[in-house]
Amino acid sequence: MRSCYLLDPGSPSLPRLLDRAAAAGLDTVVTGLDAVTPALADRARRLGLRVYGSFACFRGPDGPPAVDQDGRPWQPMEWYTGVRPNDPAWNARLADRLAAALATAPVDGLLLDFLRWPLHWELELRPGARPRSASYDPDTLRQFTARTGLRPPGSGAAAARWIAAHHAAAWEEFRTDAVTDAARLLAGTARAARPGLPVGAFLVPAADEAERRAAVGQDAGRLAGPLDLLLPMAYHAILHRGPDWPARVVRATGSAVPLVPVVQTTSAAAAVLGRDADWGPPVGDAGFAALLDHTLAAGSGSICLFPGEGLGPARWDALADRLAGTRPPHRPLEGPPRAR
Repeated sequence: MRSCYLLDPGSPSLPRLLDRAAAAGLDTVVTGLDAVTPALADRARRLGLRVYGSFACFRGPDGPPAVDQDGRPWQPMEWYTGVRPNDPAWNARLADRLAAALATAPVDGLLLDFLRWPLHWELELRPGARPRSASYDPDTLRQFTARTGLRPPGSGAAAARWIAAHHAAAWEEFRTDAVTDAARLLAGTARAARPGLPVGAFLVPAADEAERRAAVGQDAGRLAGPLDLLLPMAYHAILHRGPDWPARVVRATGSAVPLVPVVQTTSAAAAVLGRDADWGPPVGDAGFAALLDHTLAAGSGSICLFPGEGLGPARWDALADRLAGTRPPHRPLEGPPRAR
């Protein structure tokens, strides 16, 4: 997959962005599942571009509350409010929402987003940061006891200390099971609604699988069971890393399904979103070119550029130069698999 993620598919600049994407050699555009309209899908397919929809799973202010390792209710950070992935009622509502959306959304593939335990990793996995851990609420701890037979002394901070000191491995396995179970539920829901639809998920970037599991309960090897592709979100500037960081993330991610590294095109969050967010130091044109060289080599030519709106003329040209001669000609595509 050679793709870009569009944050604002309703922008007047969408036709120009799709034209640039196709001309540069991309084969897919990604945007929010609810934002994929027939007009967007038809225009993209006429240019030879597939359309994948992303579906937010465990994010939002109205989900089951989490508790961090200090015993505090989970606090929002910037734009992000995390939701724990182990609440049966929330997960059932998610599955219903996904099935309803796929009944009409003209997409060629689905990508599960926020498929993890709460963490605003863009800030909390920076060098020197202290990442939070979730969730030490009574419901989650009852599930942990039912699954493992281990009974923490109370909840909140006392439970977190006891688990960290005595049963860290069991806790990590429990959290990983919850994420993998959610992936299996939602992937099954998608395939029942739209047989043959490819289903993938975004991964938190990590130096190795142990770090990813410990941070958010994602295990790339296990997620490869229910999923067809995985997309490590290797945003180098956000994490204060160099342009070789995405390539290192790809090499450290063990998976039996294709990996599509997601790389950062800009640090100008306000210009893209219309609001402030800390996307790290500037990404210059030379740094972006180096980023492409490292990532395309490590990812066997696969890439997802985030956001597509961050690509100016020089960056589109740099991308086209690197993809030239390695792609088939674009042809109009047929529609997506139809719902039963």
